[in-house]
Amino acid sequence: MHIRMYNFVSDLSLSAQHVQAPEFSPLLIHPDHHEMLYIIEGKVQLNSIDHSYEVTGPALILIPLNTFHQLIHISKHYSYAYWELEDHAHESFPQPRQCTIWNTLQCSTDQTAPLIENLFQRMNALVALLSANWVQQHPDIIHEMAHADLTTILSLTRHVLSSYDKLGDNITVSANKRIASTKETVEMLVRWMEESYWDNITLQTLAERVHFNSSYLVRMFRRYQGETPFQFLNRLRMKAAISYLANSNLTVEEISYTIGYQSIHYFSRLFKQTYGKSPSQWRIEHKIPSS
Repeated sequence: MHIRMYNFVSDLSLSAQHVQAPEFSPLLIHPDHHEMLYIIEGKVQLNSIDHSYEVTGPALILIPLNTFHQLIHISKHYSYAYWELEDHAHESFPQPRQCTIWNTLQCSTDQTAPLIENLFQRMNALVALLSANWVQQHPDIIHEMAHADLTTILSLTRHVLSSYDKLGDNITVSANKRIASTKETVEMLVRWMEESYWDNITLQTLAERVHFNSSYLVRMFRRYQGETPFQFLNRLRMKAAISYLANSNLTVEEISYTIGYQSIHYFSRLFKQTYGKSPSQWRIEHKIPSS
């Protein structure tokens, strides 16, 4: 398991309000990384295309890779931490179905159960450690220090899930002031594209954002990601397209605009090149019935 990113978020200044997102607002995605979202305090709502969880801290939400999600703050005071994890062999992170069960339990289970209480105590200790000033001054050791604790915490979640797995669907940083290396800059750009793939993104937009020459950016992006920026962007958008086609009632044209394409003809042509059939035909074969 590799930790790509960790961050701690706290906001005590917003007035209490529940801002309802637009019905089909774009969602975030981390295509090759899972995410652990630990709500330390406060009340939040996590939405994905097919699930919605309203939880009050302490609560641990597990977000598997390729899951579109959106976090809405409900309470005035809140704080949370999150980790993006790479676990290609799926040796540590629970499967998507197990994540759904676990997240649902976070909305309703008795958090005073000994094992759950121990899990949150360990999460709190980890957050406190990683938020310490001396740790923030040595960012290179943050991932190393967190790895063992996160592995243990995921083991605890799998142990809890072992007693629920058969129930299935019935379960109702401080800024780093170091000069970023080229690899870190590319990784930063990848995260930004994951969070903004629906915008009108051009090569000039990307180059200006990281202060790279356009041709140098393409060359370095390919070196570290194995594809060009626009191959990566189109892959993000295609993953978004099949998720919307399978889980929503948006028209093909609405999906095209929602994920960042201004031309439905270009979107349809690219989709067919990627999946071997038109968006409409793909939807007929893969649409998930509404519950």
